[in-house]
Amino acid sequence: MALDNNPTGPRPPRWSRLLPLYGDLRGRERGALAQDLLAGTITAILLIPQALAYALLAGLPPEVGLYASIVPPLVYALLGTSRTLAVGPVAVAAVMVSAALTPYAGGDPDKYLTGALILSALVGLLLLGLGLLRLGWLTAFISHPVLSGFTTGAAIFIVCTQLPALTGIAASRDAGLFELLAVIGRSLPELNPAAAAFGLTTVAALLLARGPLLRVLIGAGLARATAAIVVRTAPLVLVILAILCAGALDAQQRWGLAIVGGVPSGLPRPQLGFVTAPGWLELLPSAALIALIGYVESISVAKALAFRRREKIDPDQELRALGVTNIAAACAGAMPVAGGFARSMVNFEAGARTQLAAIFTAFWVALAALLFAGLLHDLPKAVLAAIIVVAVWQLIDLEGLRHTWRYDRGDGTAQAATLIGVLALGIELGLSIGVGLALLLFLYRTSRPHIAVVGRIAGTEHFRNIHRHVVETWPQLLLVRIDENLYFANTPRVESELQNLVVDRAGLEAVVLILSGVAYIDASALEMLENLYTSLGEAGVELHLAEVKGPVLDQLRGSALFERLHPDRCHISTERAVETLTACA
Repeated sequence: MALDNNPTGPRPPRWSRLLPLYGDLRGRERGALAQDLLAGTITAILLIPQALAYALLAGLPPEVGLYASIVPPLVYALLGTSRTLAVGPVAVAAVMVSAALTPYAGGDPDKYLTGALILSALVGLLLLGLGLLRLGWLTAFISHPVLSGFTTGAAIFIVCTQLPALTGIAASRDAGLFELLAVIGRSLPELNPAAAAFGLTTVAALLLARGPLLRVLIGAGLARATAAIVVRTAPLVLVILAILCAGALDAQQRWGLAIVGGVPSGLPRPQLGFVTAPGWLELLPSAALIALIGYVESISVAKALAFRRREKIDPDQELRALGVTNIAAACAGAMPVAGGFARSMVNFEAGARTQLAAIFTAFWVALAALLFAGLLHDLPKAVLAAIIVVAVWQLIDLEGLRHTWRYDRGDGTAQAATLIGVLALGIELGLSIGVGLALLLFLYRTSRPHIAVVGRIAGTEHFRNIHRHVVETWPQLLLVRIDENLYFANTPRVESELQNLVVDRAGLEAVVLILSGVAYIDASALEMLENLYTSLGEAGVELHLAEVKGPVLDQLRGSALFERLHPDRCHISTERAVETLTACA
């Protein structure tokens, strides 16, 4: 929705708030329908091979990926506040589904599929619950360095898991990364030439399409936008060519090439048998992590694209929309879904104006599932593996790790630990380590707040750190600025630092605490300030406050400290406090 320059104006109609697409369609621009149709078609061309590939990555039948690209986009189109977010199966969530279901199912394909539906339902219920309670802020506890480290580690892990399909070498799905690499290394003499040929050719073709082909088309006089559309068709074209080639050569029978096999034609049918199946509590922790990563990825993409068009996103409504979307996915027999970065960018660049584009995308995918699913029989799995590898390769960001390390060693450590944890210990445990380490780092930093003794820069009303600037000070005054919220974790350190500063200053008459950097004072910190007031008073030293923020003043009202300080010892500025105290002297 467009930015509202009049926040006090009339609220949008109720239907527009419950169903954002309704409001978008009422105010759509002329020509938006044609643009949505074009964008939806281009996104479908990219989505069909990706849906098949991500279902393979999750260890699920290929039709599950198609189902996840039909019903969920339709539901999100009605409820989502992003006009261009393309919802469907995503690579990182797919590999997390595989990691959760491999030990859960124990090799039983029926239990594996049921577990996928349980995961979808749990993800949906968790997101919906957070949205109804307006708890979207909880997702902010995964920092950008941790998310970047997780994404890079997951992308490397995904690339490595595709090596068996690219080489035709058999490997267990529950093998760890290093075990998998060891198996591949020992079994290289057993490499299947046909699988390697199809896989490596597809990788090379996709890489050529992303760069050289685009430049050639532009050089030939094709408009950049048109050339980009042509390039986006490369995965689907390669899938079709691979099917024709593998079928004509009878590659499965002649060389043992692994193929997709029979894919049932038809549309997703309602499924509720998973509701009474066991395993809900067992899969809950995995579902929570999938929900967290899926929402963070979705909201990040949605906000970035909305900002480019001066639109805005409602995070809580996005939680509710993605929650209902995943519940619908479970009922349609599909895997968990989220907003995909690559698809959303394609949708955006193709000119999508509303979520009608997603409805057109779902229509084309449904048509393909209904009429052409049977033609996928001879599709080599190596080709789908190649599509996965090229799609996730761009998520690997080792340069970002180097940049974070140079800027902040703490954040760099969290990012590196997350990356290494994902590779060494697995997707879920690696992410948990990263989030836990980031929270510990936050607690460590805030428990050691920056405390500066300040003085006035001559001829101004600016007060700065006495160790960084040439300033004027007063022997009877101690001006101390605290640059952190005051709460139980840092109260002992703040109290100790203040006591040391007071003890070291002879002839002290007043201490002025400058709270311009304090936005919150909890009960523990309030007790510390009251004790400080009392102990200073017993030593003949007055306690004053300066530059107290409005919310903090509201907190302090009614406390014993406020009654003692207000109004004579609570100053609107440090300059006013100095003027008052030096005048008294």
